[in-house]
Amino acid sequence: MSGPSRRRVLYGASSGAVCIGVAGALARRRRREHGRGGDEDDSGSDEFEPLESTDRGSGASPDLEVSIADTSSPVGAGDRLRVVAEITNRGAADVRTPVEFLVGHDAERVERREMPVAAGETRTARFDFYTYPVPTDDEFPVGVAIEGDIAETTVGVIGASELPTSRPDPEISIREATEVLFEAGALEPDERQTTVWWVDGERVGSPVGGPWEAAYYGELDAHYHRETFEEDGTHEVAAAVVPADDEEETYAARWTVEVAEDGLPSPAVEPLRPDGDTVSVTRGESVEFELEATREDGGLDRVVWWLTQADTILGVTDLEGETDTARLTTDSLCHTCRVLPWVICEDGTVASPESAWVIDEVRERSADGMTVSIRGTNSPVPAGDTLEVIVDLENTGSTYREDELELIVGHDPERVDTQPVSLEGGATGSATLEFETYPVRQDERFPVRIVGADDEDEVTVEVVA
Repeated sequence: MSGPSRRRVLYGASSGAVCIGVAGALARRRRREHGRGGDEDDSGSDEFEPLESTDRGSGASPDLEVSIADTSSPVGAGDRLRVVAEITNRGAADVRTPVEFLVGHDAERVERREMPVAAGETRTARFDFYTYPVPTDDEFPVGVAIEGDIAETTVGVIGASELPTSRPDPEISIREATEVLFEAGALEPDERQTTVWWVDGERVGSPVGGPWEAAYYGELDAHYHRETFEEDGTHEVAAAVVPADDEEETYAARWTVEVAEDGLPSPAVEPLRPDGDTVSVTRGESVEFELEATREDGGLDRVVWWLTQADTILGVTDLEGETDTARLTTDSLCHTCRVLPWVICEDGTVASPESAWVIDEVRERSADGMTVSIRGTNSPVPAGDTLEVIVDLENTGSTYREDELELIVGHDPERVDTQPVSLEGGATGSATLEFETYPVRQDERFPVRIVGADDEDEVTVEVVA
């Protein structure tokens, strides 16, 4: 089935308004895909190749119509825009139709899905996409295409303001295969925000991020993105920042990266102490880690020390000049975890040692005491529900012993519960500590730690928005 497309504009106007951007671009794309030439005759034709249905029900030709029922336009540039379409089957047979969501004057296909529509019924299809963080107000067409029909509207974005805090400087010159760390600073300390990253016009990564992004933001008040530039030339990087409490105003940071032979390289990292790739430690005792960082032409800035698996930052050490030594002393180590330093320069270039220190053994203290071990939790829990942490206890001594357990949560550690415990010599027992989680708006992963006078244990838990 082919024929002219119907067009609708619901951007603050009646359905009689006309927007030909998506339909025209879609027609040109269909002709190219079907080998019928390019743009030789675009001016007088508004037909396009219909999408092919994968299931025509009992065999009758479907009579499908699509309309755009609503959009969230206008949104702040960089924020997520939603388009709601309705697909109506006016025929007598159930059908299954492909549905395409198209964006922009070139009708870029953002999403394609298959949808069943029963005879005489209307189905709702919701589409979301993140807009690019342009600095000025803008409008563009969006469309939803099904077999034999297309609906269009015009949507708008409100230009993004300049992000007050970002690193490194907007102009960067580096060598090929160099990695850069970009940071989008928090608008307000301890306030939630969403950051969406773009490299050369393509969205990269997930806006939700992961446990490392959350830990970095909690510790350093900035979201980050690491990108390796393999090809010479000019590259554009952008970060769109959307505050949690503002539906329209958004912010953006932008960088221009020039990759050339005369650009600056990554820093060099040489682990010094402890000697070797593996480290054995005694629980509760501190260990010092040391490295040497070098960067020709100077510009060393800092070291961020990560503890992998625990997904936590152990500390941040300042650097300066062309060569500098960084040291970290910590007792917060776990079996099979790695101590992984990021050496960062002022221009954002970043590097880590080829091999990091692996904690291959955590020995218990030889003295008698009460050991604690987290048996399990009820993670993941819905946001706002109570998280329970079950702890096994053992008095390794021969005499009666009392202790008070503490439940510590978060990347910014906070004590949320305590419980007194006691055991006879050689006895074992258990305890349960708990706290009410915060009603977060996005999924969160964070560490929880049980601390006693003689021992402690830590796990990572998840709260589901």
